[in-house]
Amino acid sequence: MFNQKYIILFLGRNRIQLYGGNLTGIVTIEIPQSIQSDVDILRKDDLYTLIKQCVKQYVLAGQLIIILSDEIYFEKIFAPPDNPQTESDILKFFDSIPYEAVWTKVYQTEMGKRAVAVNKAIYEAFHQGFTLQGLPTKAVIPAFLLGQMGTKRTLDKPLADYVFNNIDALAKQGLLDTQEIESVIPPSGIEPDTSKPKSRLPLLFGVFGVLIFILFIVIASQF
Repeated sequence: MFNQKYIILFLGRNRIQLYGGNLTGIVTIEIPQSIQSDVDILRKDDLYTLIKQCVKQYVLAGQLIIILSDEIYFEKIFAPPDNPQTESDILKFFDSIPYEAVWTKVYQTEMGKRAVAVNKAIYEAFHQGFTLQGLPTKAVIPAFLLGQMGTKRTLDKPLADYVFNNIDALAKQGLLDTQEIESVIPPSGIEPDTSKPKSRLPLLFGVFGVLIFILFIVIASQF
């Protein structure tokens, strides 16, 4: 079954909700404001600790499907007609997002182009935190892709079932593609250089020998 292979991580403004894997119900975890505030991460190490405790407590395993509540991302619809000025306006919108770095995507909809942006730091913090615990990310889905169910700002059973039943189609429309997801996976398996430094004794012996030879010549010249 899909819900045994995947775990939904519903990311809200100050809480996360989990469902899937071996969970029999929806788990809600409040995120302290000292860790996450105003759609930003203040203490990444504390978040990693919270994630580690969560994974251990609920014995989580599988791939993450991250659902972004509309509280978490920024969006704007640019109605037709589509022209060069529209592209300029979209870029200005992305530049107006008050964060150092953002992930962006433009969706073509019936209403026009829908520009979506999410704070890169908040996505990467949760993605990397769960990846470090063995739960990689399969897809990042903004809530508007879920239609009316995405406006609930909370995870419930009908929404979860809809995601599991349409995971392939939703993943293709996700905010990030596979390469972008993999690009923010924290490095692992990098072993420190344990090779022993090369000995400098041969060089020192060589220099010492040259000095002795020079001293011998100086002494011999005196006689």
